[in-house]
Amino acid sequence: MIFRLKRTSIACIVFMMTLTSSVGATFHPGDRGDEILAIQQQLNAMGRNIVADGDYGTQTTEAVRNFQTSQGLDADGIVGAMTYQALMGTNMPDNTCTHFVQQDTDSNSSTSVPVTADNVIMIVQQALVHNGYTVSVDGVLGTETDTAIRQFQADHGLEVDGIVGGQTFYALTGQTLSTAPFSYGNTSESSEGENIVAAADQYLGVPYVYGGNTPDGFDCSGFTKYVFSSIGITLPRTADEQYDIGTPVAYSNLRPGDLLFFDSGYSGISHTGIYVGNHEFVSATTSQGVVVADLDNTYWSSCYVGARRVV
Repeated sequence: MIFRLKRTSIACIVFMMTLTSSVGATFHPGDRGDEILAIQQQLNAMGRNIVADGDYGTQTTEAVRNFQTSQGLDADGIVGAMTYQALMGTNMPDNTCTHFVQQDTDSNSSTSVPVTADNVIMIVQQALVHNGYTVSVDGVLGTETDTAIRQFQADHGLEVDGIVGGQTFYALTGQTLSTAPFSYGNTSESSEGENIVAAADQYLGVPYVYGGNTPDGFDCSGFTKYVFSSIGITLPRTADEQYDIGTPVAYSNLRPGDLLFFDSGYSGISHTGIYVGNHEFVSATTSQGVVVADLDNTYWSSCYVGARRVV
């Protein structure tokens, strides 16, 4: 009887569904809001891998259909009371959604969202999901998101540093990054690193002086000690002593402000400098004084020993 009614009264039922949507009994394609975002996040938690942007588009519709099929429900792509209960484990709430114009399934809806400091991490997570990486879209840059960012960078021929700067952000989203670059870890520590680099840049061109530790002339460890002291951090005097402090850092995880150490042909640690980013570092060299050098060039890469992070 019910089946016959559905077949013979389509127009009536469509009208009733439209009316029901307006009073909040179901969630439909075209709905937009926090309730849709929660549904998308739960679908992702169950392995669906869709963009969680709060817009009930074609991608979400298909994910709902797949879920309904797996649960033996009517696979109509509409979240009604039974689907909501099976998916969310609670009773259907009122539908307080607004509406939007459906977009193409293949479009990355994160590209239409204005980028702010408050939502940039979630935009990155949404783009990672859209590109097939499994992360929680929760706005928190934890180890899971950091791993996915690094994998994305490796897969797309980018520098694998975990830092979402302009190049990585554009490759992910097609948008220009309008906030400062960011990465997993303590933001205040990253800021300290940038302060160290800024302090070091002031002394480019200062001549090399053996035993020097002032702007009149530096040796390598005198330079690093002086720069760090300018922001309130005391380092030991010699390069080998500086190598014994801080936290060891892998080459792939270097960030601005890290201390780099080299064995330049003497016994043990004989040279130190400060990483400035983009595989470059600044140090006081015997031949040129304080200069920026390429960490990947033949000489420096051959005598590189390791790095320490003290901020």
